[in-house]
Amino acid sequence: MSLRSFYRLSVCAAALSVVASLGACSGRQGAAEAYTGPGWYLERSYIIVVGGPKVYGGPFSYEKCEEERLKLGPEVSPEMLCVNHPGKPKRYGLY
Repeated sequence: MSLRSFYRLSVCAAALSVVASLGACSGRQGAAEAYTGPGWYLERSYIIVVGGPKVYGGPFSYEKCEEERLKLGPEVSPEMLCVNHPGKPKRYGLY
């Protein structure tokens, strides 16, 4: 491995660790931590999944969840999902 390749690899690893730490400190809870009862939860999933999707509200009825999602505006609402959790979800990545 050349010095240039090693440098690129170390820069990519550093950038990934910064992204991971920012995701961990976002202040939003994961589905398992935010669960308070059965219903629909407003969640945002991420391309780089460190701790799973983040929950922005719930539990709602489906109609109320869609209403809350649309309140976020046309830029953000397509990135949000209404997800039904009939029981407490397992922690992301665990079976």
